[in-house]
Amino acid sequence: MVISNNALADFATGPQWYSDGMPNYVDQTDPTDQDADSTGNGMVFISWLMSQGYSLGTIAQTMVTFEEAGTLAQVYATLTGDSPSNAFPNFIAAVNALPNGVTNDDPFGGATQPAQLTHLAPWTVEMAGKVFATILTDIAAGKAPHQIVASVRAAMVTAPRVKASIGAPAVCSTRSHRLVAPGKPMQAHPHANGPAD
Repeated sequence: MVISNNALADFATGPQWYSDGMPNYVDQTDPTDQDADSTGNGMVFISWLMSQGYSLGTIAQTMVTFEEAGTLAQVYATLTGDSPSNAFPNFIAAVNALPNGVTNDDPFGGATQPAQLTHLAPWTVEMAGKVFATILTDIAAGKAPHQIVASVRAAMVTAPRVKASIGAPAVCSTRSHRLVAPGKPMQAHPHANGPAD
């Protein structure tokens, strides 16, 4: 959203969640990324957390520690030290206080705060822009999901490599299939190096 001048607005799900009565996906998970209500709830909730001063990196790292079973309420509790049962009521109170309601995926302006960008290296922004442009081009061309994935991998392979120093974070791998919490071993993907990979 930041690097594309909010071109993701066309894919916003927050307003759909809002207009559908704001169902609670903070205290429960949804086993799909195809539901606009659960996705929209997540996007608006993350916007709210970011507006409270938590960086996207901190939120993401907290989320992956809970793996698939984690809820946004648990993320809230870990970040704030407050009870998870307060997450949804406090969030809904903040949403209800928005002067125009939820009109996009970042109604609290969390992603536009300068603190969210200070940690990004120029090569990271360049890489993200290249990947994002590749995805949008392939979507506009009507390509199938597996073709889009192949295009993104090709863009990542051609990106300049940064020499890692001791203690530096690792460069993204085109073999990554999921987020892994820091300190946990990577599990091999069942199709790694297979025909579909």
